[in-house]
Amino acid sequence: MPHEHIQLAQTPNGEIGPRCHKCGERLTFGNAMVVDKYYMCWEHYVEATGADTSTTINESEGRFWMQKE
Repeated sequence: MPHEHIQLAQTPNGEIGPRCHKCGERLTFGNAMVVDKYYMCWEHYVEATGADTSTTINESEGRFWMQKE
């Protein structure tokens, strides 16, 4: 098998996905991050690569259309 290094897990509903290489958390292929040839959860991906999300959340007091002029 070409991917023997990847541990797979099965959810209770039968879905198959990888396990995080570091912590063993069960993941789906959609939320798993790939580093080199291993799947990792988000926390361990950030730890391994130093990358983080570029999304910023602004705290506003109200919506612009609700403000009175």
